[in-house]
Amino acid sequence: MANPDPRAAPAVGSGTGGTTNPSILLNSVVALLLGAAITVLFHELAHWLAGAALGSQASLFAFGVTYDPELTGSRSAIAAAAGPVASLLLGSVMQVLQPFRFRGDFAHLLWIWVACTSLMEAATYLVITPLAGDTATIVAAMGWPAWVAWPAAAVGVAAMLGVAHQWAIHAVRLCGRDLTRLRCFSWYPWLIAIPVQIALVLGLLTFARMQLSPAEQVVVVMAGMAQTVFGPLSMVFASRLDELEEPLLVKGVPWLGVAGLLALTVWNFAISGGVRIG
Repeated sequence: MANPDPRAAPAVGSGTGGTTNPSILLNSVVALLLGAAITVLFHELAHWLAGAALGSQASLFAFGVTYDPELTGSRSAIAAAAGPVASLLLGSVMQVLQPFRFRGDFAHLLWIWVACTSLMEAATYLVITPLAGDTATIVAAMGWPAWVAWPAAAVGVAAMLGVAHQWAIHAVRLCGRDLTRLRCFSWYPWLIAIPVQIALVLGLLTFARMQLSPAEQVVVVMAGMAQTVFGPLSMVFASRLDELEEPLLVKGVPWLGVAGLLALTVWNFAISGGVRIG
């Protein structure tokens, strides 16, 4: 049974619905891991397709793309920009549409995790511009002065806070203002997911034929952590929000989500040798 549209019939309640805190936590952990994996897949697919369109043989891996021959100049900048731009567009469109919003089920939960992780993906690359990443590649490829990286990083930090605020709106709508439920929805899933994501990244790096330097490997791991940090950051904003409640109606175990996560994990290991196009 779906939630009523509060715009038609405003609901007043505790925000608890019939969903327990453990089920909120489990559903949120699965949605976070699957949503983040979907976000990375779309991001890398954008790089992959852009490289092929620019005339290079592009090889897709779980955490990156290689080009043969290597792209240079403006072509390199275009291919590098494709990922963050695709993440920004995907996240923005999904934030606006939200077709499962008033169902309050796992589909909606996964949808908003993909939306916000996509937006955060774009913001994260701006933040790390002084160090590495797609936007750093754009700056170098276009021959822009090094100081350009710092305003980009500042914009990225502001964007991260903006995503955290948007996530806080989702959290208060679905969990009310109960602190324990908010933690189960936003904070604890991030803490639980981090070691899982690190283990997966290390496993993928071990099997992948795409060679990364130690510094690049650190960037991959840190980017994965930053991609969902809007969850705990949203706790700063949640207490200041007053949203109509649309309680979560998730099941105890999101079996379809678990199956999707396993399938995408198998896919990432399956392409450890790279999938070539172009």
